[in-house]
Amino acid sequence: MTAREPQSLTEHITANIRPQPAIPAVAVMFLLVLLPALSAQGSDGSDWQFWLVPAGLLASAGLAIAAGFCSLAPHIIWVLLGAWSSNLLARAAFPGWVFAVLYLCLCVTAAMFFVQLWRIRTRRFVPTIREREWSDDED
Repeated sequence: MTAREPQSLTEHITANIRPQPAIPAVAVMFLLVLLPALSAQGSDGSDWQFWLVPAGLLASAGLAIAAGFCSLAPHIIWVLLGAWSSNLLARAAFPGWVFAVLYLCLCVTAAMFFVQLWRIRTRRFVPTIREREWSDDED
Protein backbone atom coordinates (compact mmCIF):
# COMPACT_ATOMS: atom_id res chain seq x y z
CA MET A 1 0.00 0.00 0.00
CA THR A 2 1.16 3.48 -0.80
CA ALA A 3 -0.11 6.74 0.64
CA ARG A 4 -0.44 9.97 -1.27
CA GLU A 5 -2.02 13.39 -0.88
CA PRO A 6 -5.46 14.02 -2.40
CA GLN A 7 -5.24 15.47 -5.87
CA SER A 8 -8.74 16.32 -7.10
CA LEU A 9 -11.46 18.31 -5.37
CA THR A 10 -13.48 15.14 -4.83
CA GLU A 11 -10.52 13.43 -3.19
CA HIS A 12 -9.94 16.46 -0.93
CA ILE A 13 -13.56 16.45 0.19
CA THR A 14 -13.79 12.71 0.81
CA ALA A 15 -10.40 12.60 2.55
CA ASN A 16 -11.34 15.41 4.94
CA ILE A 17 -14.89 14.25 5.71
CA ARG A 18 -14.46 10.64 6.73
CA PRO A 19 -17.27 9.52 9.04
CA GLN A 20 -15.48 6.55 10.65
CA PRO A 21 -13.73 8.54 13.41
CA ALA A 22 -17.14 9.75 14.63
CA ILE A 23 -18.38 6.26 15.55
CA PRO A 24 -17.24 6.28 19.23
CA ALA A 25 -18.65 9.78 19.84
CA VAL A 26 -21.97 8.83 18.25
CA ALA A 27 -22.17 5.59 20.25
CA VAL A 28 -21.56 7.43 23.53
CA MET A 29 -24.08 10.11 22.55
CA PHE A 30 -26.78 7.52 21.87
CA LEU A 31 -26.08 5.40 24.94
CA LEU A 32 -25.50 8.10 27.55
CA VAL A 33 -27.56 11.03 26.26
CA LEU A 34 -30.30 10.14 23.81
CA LEU A 35 -31.50 6.89 25.40
CA PRO A 36 -31.84 8.42 28.90
CA ALA A 37 -33.50 11.50 27.39
CA LEU A 38 -35.97 9.35 25.48
CA SER A 39 -36.70 7.22 28.56
CA ALA A 40 -37.39 10.37 30.59
CA GLN A 41 -40.09 11.56 28.17
CA GLY A 42 -43.32 12.24 30.00
CA SER A 43 -41.72 12.18 33.43
CA ASP A 44 -39.62 14.53 35.48
CA GLY A 45 -36.56 12.34 35.01
CA SER A 46 -34.58 10.86 37.84
CA ASP A 47 -31.30 11.60 39.55
CA TRP A 48 -29.30 9.13 37.49
CA GLN A 49 -30.57 10.71 34.27
CA PHE A 50 -29.73 14.22 35.46
CA TRP A 51 -26.11 13.14 36.02
CA LEU A 52 -25.73 10.61 33.20
CA VAL A 53 -26.81 13.00 30.44
CA PRO A 54 -24.28 15.79 31.17
CA ALA A 55 -21.53 13.22 31.70
CA GLY A 56 -22.46 11.65 28.37
CA LEU A 57 -22.49 15.04 26.68
CA LEU A 58 -19.00 15.85 27.93
CA ALA A 59 -17.65 12.39 27.05
CA SER A 60 -19.13 12.29 23.56
CA ALA A 61 -18.10 15.88 22.78
CA GLY A 62 -14.58 15.06 23.93
CA LEU A 63 -14.51 12.02 21.67
CA ALA A 64 -15.82 14.07 18.74
CA ILE A 65 -13.19 16.74 19.31
CA ALA A 66 -10.41 14.16 19.55
CA ALA A 67 -11.62 12.39 16.41
CA GLY A 68 -11.98 15.73 14.70
CA PHE A 69 -8.23 16.10 14.46
CA CYS A 70 -8.32 13.68 11.53
CA SER A 71 -11.69 14.48 9.94
CA LEU A 72 -14.37 17.16 9.80
CA ALA A 73 -17.24 14.67 10.05
CA PRO A 74 -17.18 14.10 13.85
CA HIS A 75 -17.77 17.81 14.48
CA ILE A 76 -20.59 18.02 11.96
CA ILE A 77 -22.28 14.87 13.21
CA TRP A 78 -21.95 15.86 16.87
CA VAL A 79 -23.38 19.34 16.34
CA LEU A 80 -26.37 17.84 14.47
CA LEU A 81 -26.96 15.26 17.22
CA GLY A 82 -26.52 17.93 19.91
CA ALA A 83 -29.11 20.17 18.29
CA TRP A 84 -31.51 17.24 18.03
CA SER A 85 -30.90 16.22 21.64
CA SER A 86 -31.71 19.74 22.89
CA ASN A 87 -35.27 19.20 21.73
CA LEU A 88 -35.43 15.83 23.51
CA LEU A 89 -33.99 17.26 26.71
CA ALA A 90 -36.50 20.11 26.67
CA ARG A 91 -39.42 17.70 26.35
CA ALA A 92 -38.12 15.64 29.27
CA ALA A 93 -37.87 18.75 31.48
CA PHE A 94 -34.20 18.47 32.31
CA PRO A 95 -32.84 21.26 34.54
CA GLY A 96 -31.22 24.32 33.05
CA TRP A 97 -27.67 23.36 33.96
CA VAL A 98 -27.94 20.32 31.65
CA PHE A 99 -28.69 22.71 28.79
CA ALA A 100 -25.71 24.84 29.82
CA VAL A 101 -23.48 21.76 29.48
CA LEU A 102 -25.07 20.95 26.12
CA TYR A 103 -24.57 24.47 24.75
CA LEU A 104 -21.00 24.59 26.05
CA CYS A 105 -20.27 21.31 24.26
CA LEU A 106 -21.96 22.60 21.10
CA CYS A 107 -19.87 25.78 21.13
CA VAL A 108 -16.58 23.99 21.75
CA THR A 109 -17.29 21.34 19.12
CA ALA A 110 -18.29 23.98 16.57
CA ALA A 111 -15.15 25.97 17.39
CA MET A 112 -13.01 22.89 16.88
CA PHE A 113 -14.61 22.45 13.45
CA PHE A 114 -13.16 25.83 12.47
CA VAL A 115 -9.80 24.95 14.05
CA GLN A 116 -9.69 21.83 11.87
CA LEU A 117 -10.59 23.91 8.81
CA TRP A 118 -7.70 26.21 9.68
CA ARG A 119 -5.39 23.20 10.06
CA ILE A 120 -6.44 21.96 6.62
CA ARG A 121 -6.07 25.39 5.03
CA THR A 122 -2.60 26.00 6.48
CA ARG A 123 -1.55 22.41 5.66
CA ARG A 124 -0.86 21.55 9.28
CA PHE A 125 -3.11 18.58 8.54
CA VAL A 126 -2.79 16.80 5.22
CA PRO A 127 -4.97 13.73 4.77
CA THR A 128 -3.65 10.80 2.82
CA ILE A 129 -5.24 8.40 0.42
CA ARG A 130 -4.01 4.85 0.49
CA GLU A 131 -3.72 3.02 -2.77
CA ARG A 132 -3.18 -0.64 -3.13
CA GLU A 133 -0.36 -1.59 -5.40
CA TRP A 134 -1.49 -4.15 -7.93
CA SER A 135 0.87 -6.62 -9.47
CA ASP A 136 0.40 -8.97 -12.37
CA ASP A 137 0.57 -12.10 -10.26
CA GLU A 138 -2.37 -11.08 -8.00
CA ASP A 139 -5.93 -11.93 -8.94
